[in-house]
Amino acid sequence: MNIIRAIRLLRSQPPMRLSINTVHSGPQSQPAELPAASNPLRPFYFAVHPDLFGQFPREKKVNESSLKQLNGYLESIQAGCPHLPPSLKFYIRENNVNQDNRSPVGFKSVQFTILSKDFLTVVEEILSSCDLPTCHLEKLRSTQPTKSTAMPLRRWDEAVVHDFFTRPGSHRNLRRSQIKKDIRLRSWVSTNMPKIEKRRKQSQTVRDTNRTLETKLCGDYGVLSVDCDCELGCFIVKSCLQSFLRLCRQHPDMTYFLKGKTIMFSNNYSGVSADGQIVLSHEDVWQHWFMLISSLPRYEAVVEHIPVLEKQLSALMSQVKVRRDCNVATVMAVSYAKWLQRLIESLQLDGTEHFFSVGNLSKYRIVLQGENSTLRLSQTGQFLVPISCPPSQLVHFIRRKLSDSQYLLQQYDRDYRVEGEEMQRCREVLELAALRKDHNVSMPQMISCCQRLRHQYLELSPLLKGARLRVTQFYSITQDGDVCIPWNWRM
Repeated sequence: MNIIRAIRLLRSQPPMRLSINTVHSGPQSQPAELPAASNPLRPFYFAVHPDLFGQFPREKKVNESSLKQLNGYLESIQAGCPHLPPSLKFYIRENNVNQDNRSPVGFKSVQFTILSKDFLTVVEEILSSCDLPTCHLEKLRSTQPTKSTAMPLRRWDEAVVHDFFTRPGSHRNLRRSQIKKDIRLRSWVSTNMPKIEKRRKQSQTVRDTNRTLETKLCGDYGVLSVDCDCELGCFIVKSCLQSFLRLCRQHPDMTYFLKGKTIMFSNNYSGVSADGQIVLSHEDVWQHWFMLISSLPRYEAVVEHIPVLEKQLSALMSQVKVRRDCNVATVMAVSYAKWLQRLIESLQLDGTEHFFSVGNLSKYRIVLQGENSTLRLSQTGQFLVPISCPPSQLVHFIRRKLSDSQYLLQQYDRDYRVEGEEMQRCREVLELAALRKDHNVSMPQMISCCQRLRHQYLELSPLLKGARLRVTQFYSITQDGDVCIPWNWRM
């Protein structure tokens, strides 16, 4: 019962997630100021301004966040150093809604992606997406400098938009465009070598600084280790480390809770993982980090009870092995404990005699997922079980898929071993500084990629020596200087 009380206590706490952009020095939070050259966008700003959505906090929050991203991007265009192209969502009022009517106001959501670096082209794309007039842009275009005096506009480079195209679904567009261009690995690396070297040297200095900060954090405050999501660049990690060290110096009493813990900087929400890691989102302000660490004793009760719940669930399901989702960077402790508790209660209410008819399941593995997921068998042979699945349906599915699961598990174990060996050989032969892959690259694809890289080592080793290689679905160069290549590259 202690675990249930701990979960309820944590759930009853008010949300602690704070956005960096919502912290202001003044008494009232104001939206970001508009760039001086954004007068053509005034109709758009009047349609989506957060002050118009005072009674609709969800829509107001979305518009405020998207406006800040848009304004930052417009300012970067005017400065001549565009940031990564943003994908934005806004809520605007329906044109046919009578604003004097006291009935609920109607909204429609508008989503668009900016892929241009020309200011007026960006403005036209935004206005057109929101069905706003664009006729006033013609006069502005006529007053623009000629091409001889204007800043030259370059097309978007795949390297610059790497982080954007790693968003779900978007990388497919880049991959298709690169297939049409018939990009070859050797020529692409040779062409981009100056850029790779420049970014690698810049990032190496930051990586060295990060190691120094990590050592200081572990030595001074007893932190066991420091980790981060692979999506976070070394520049963001450096900022996180500096902010966290500053927080430790300002609140020394807080550091008592850090002894023997692993700190993980994440691209998602802050919290405590099912493994007991302290997960800190880089988007959160230090006040949120402080509140989370101060409440660690409450989370520890949940973390310590998770193995007990896993064993209890395994016993109810004929000794099946309960595993955590490896495709998710961090499984939060409170949510995971709640999932386990819910499935255990469901099995206890429905009866567990169904599983005794299946036989011993100790060779098989299940992974719990949210209630909106579907019951299925993964490519690695694991049963992906939504917590809302009825026990009778679960037993029927497992009985039907046992042979398939056994075959896939054996194949997974074999491929896992071979993949590790091939990656190690590839690192040694090509003298790579690092080699990793994205989640959407399967083990057979990675094995094939590494074998082909080794066979071409005479030509590739001079080009890739010392590189940080990342196998994905497309060619790109990250801001950290990582070289991303598709698994099915051609020489």
